[in-house]
Amino acid sequence: MIASCSEPKQSPLVVQEDLNAKQLLQGIWYDELEDNIVFSVKGDTVFYPDSTSKPVYFRVVNDSLCLIGGVTTKYPIQKLTEHLFVFKNQNGDEVKLTKDEDKDDDIEEETIENKETVAINQRRVIKNDTVVMLGNVRNHIYIQVNPTTYKVLKSSYNSEGVRVDNIYYDNTVSICIVKNSVKTFIHDFYKKEFANSVPSEIIGQSILNDIIFDCHDEEGFHFYAQVGIPDSSSSYAAEIIVTDDNKYTITKIDE
Repeated sequence: MIASCSEPKQSPLVVQEDLNAKQLLQGIWYDELEDNIVFSVKGDTVFYPDSTSKPVYFRVVNDSLCLIGGVTTKYPIQKLTEHLFVFKNQNGDEVKLTKDEDKDDDIEEETIENKETVAINQRRVIKNDTVVMLGNVRNHIYIQVNPTTYKVLKSSYNSEGVRVDNIYYDNTVSICIVKNSVKTFIHDFYKKEFANSVPSEIIGQSILNDIIFDCHDEEGFHFYAQVGIPDSSSSYAAEIIVTDDNKYTITKIDE
C-alpha cells in the first residue's frame, strides 16, 4: 500500500479595499491654510481643480491612499473622518485637509469633475525655412513641427506634495528639401525613430520638441533633433544627416 502526501495549496493573498474609508473620502477637500481646493473625490476617481492635471483612479488599501496614474503612489493615512483627512505626502510631510459641506454647496462640482483636461503645451504648427546655396543649386530647407493627438503623461508634484499626471502632446517634425524648385527629400520624423538616442526609462515621458538645421558638408545636410521630458532639464539630441542622394541616417550624440 502506497501513501502519498503533499503540502496543502495556499490561497493567494487577496488585498481588501477599505470601502468605508473610500466612502468617507467622497466630496471636495480643502487646504484651510491656503484656502483652496486640493482635490474632489467622486466614486473611484480623484479630480484636481488644475485643468492640466489628469484625474486618477484611487483605492484605499492597508491604511494608505493609493493613486493609480502614470505611476502608482501610496500616501499613508494618519486620520480620516467625515470632515478631516490627514495623510503624509511623498516628502513625509503631514497634509491636513478638511471637508466643509456648507462651502461645497456654493461650488458646482461639475466645474471640477466634468472639465476637460488641458495639455500644457498648446498644439500649434511651427514653421522654419532656410536657403543654402551650393554652387548654382538653391537648396530651400523647410522644417515644420506638427502637433499630434498622441498624449504624453509627465508625473510631477503639486503644492501639497501629491503626485499628479500632466498632459503634453507629442509632435512630428517634417523635413523637406527643395533643390531649384524640385522637391528632392521629404520625411516626417517621429519620436520612436530616436529611441536609441534616449534612455528607455525617459522616452515614455518625452516628446519630440524640434529639429534644427545645422550645416552642409561633404556628408550632406546636418540636422539636430531635440527629444526630452517637457519643462525639465532632461533633453537629448540626435544628429540627422540627409545625404545628397536623399538618404538619411540618425546617430546618437554622446554627452
